[in-house]
Amino acid sequence: AQSRWCNCHLLLLDANTPLIMMQLQRPGALRPATSGMRARAPARTRAVVPVAKAGNRVGWFADHEDTAAAEEARKGFRTVYDFPNWQKHRSQFRLIDRLLQSPQSTILTNVLPSVGWVGLIALSLCAYNYAFDASMLPEGAPNLNTSSSATTFIQQTTAVLSLLLVFRTNASYGRWDEARKMWGLLLNRSRDIVRMGMTMIPDDEPEIKEALARWTVANAIALKSHFQPADTNLRELLTGVISDKEIESLEKAPHRPVRSIHTMSQIVMNSKMDTISATTLGTNITQFHDILGGCERLLRAPIPVSYTRHTARFLFIWLTFLPFAIFPATHEWTAPVAMTITAVLCGVEEIGVQCEEPFGILPLDVICNRVKADAMKTWEDDQSVKDTLIEAGAGPRVALEKLNGAYVSR
Repeated sequence: AQSRWCNCHLLLLDANTPLIMMQLQRPGALRPATSGMRARAPARTRAVVPVAKAGNRVGWFADHEDTAAAEEARKGFRTVYDFPNWQKHRSQFRLIDRLLQSPQSTILTNVLPSVGWVGLIALSLCAYNYAFDASMLPEGAPNLNTSSSATTFIQQTTAVLSLLLVFRTNASYGRWDEARKMWGLLLNRSRDIVRMGMTMIPDDEPEIKEALARWTVANAIALKSHFQPADTNLRELLTGVISDKEIESLEKAPHRPVRSIHTMSQIVMNSKMDTISATTLGTNITQFHDILGGCERLLRAPIPVSYTRHTARFLFIWLTFLPFAIFPATHEWTAPVAMTITAVLCGVEEIGVQCEEPFGILPLDVICNRVKADAMKTWEDDQSVKDTLIEAGAGPRVALEKLNGAYVSR
């Protein structure tokens, strides 16, 4: 079912989306056609009753929550590893280190409301049972210590909850992994386009080579501003990369990545390179559109919200009943045990929530800096590379010329 949903969403994100939607939304568009008969207009038109759209609201608490601190904390997930980091990651003391760093954990901080709720339930239950055992409650008060209903509920639904959390986490990680691969493809294609441009564009067009290199960098930064708008100062990042007039035109564009890709295509077409080279470069530039479309799909279409909300509701109910189920075995330790279990399970669910929208936790600034460094260095070293090859006797040895409609080598 999830695969069918994803395929349908990919179709609707196609460039022909407006046309598709108009065709699907026409009255009778989904009715089977009757051959040999002309369609008749309906006898009367029903009044359209406006329906209030619920949108994507989560609830009162989410609408009134101050998320600035939580969103700022997400930047801490934008990790980039090198060899020393990997060595620390494999340290034999990593378990102790991670445990000591628990107070600094963003995940645990985000689940504190849920942990507090379960702790309050557990403490209230302990106080009630203490009062019941001390005969401090009115006659007829139920004995919660001997009730097996909560225990039965927990035992019968634990497997279901595990499956829901596993699928939730796996689906979210898949989205994060897909986004990271797309940005890795952006880096590869950026390097490839600049390399091919320096090789294929004639040497008597240095301004075209420079423009292609600079706009390749500008495209990566424009894409970052599209998916991390709150953290991107477009003018500051593009100063020194393209001219002020070009920056102004890009800032005014309704869709900045599309504008930058269009500019790159125009730069290639303005060159005097042969048709085959221009087509090859154009094919590579087209992949930027695929990257843009894939990232927009991840941003606009979350995991089906019905699944996410059902998992959250079920987890909350399950954790609420948890103290009642474990009290006969834990007694005065019910609150610490229940709160620890809550922190673990809600932490897993929170990791899935954080990974579901991957752009807030991906180090896009590092990728853009890598694109800028590699693209500009390739452009600066273009003539040096050619001079080095000539001095080494490995300069151009094959010239192509058009003769009788065919390319021959000499």
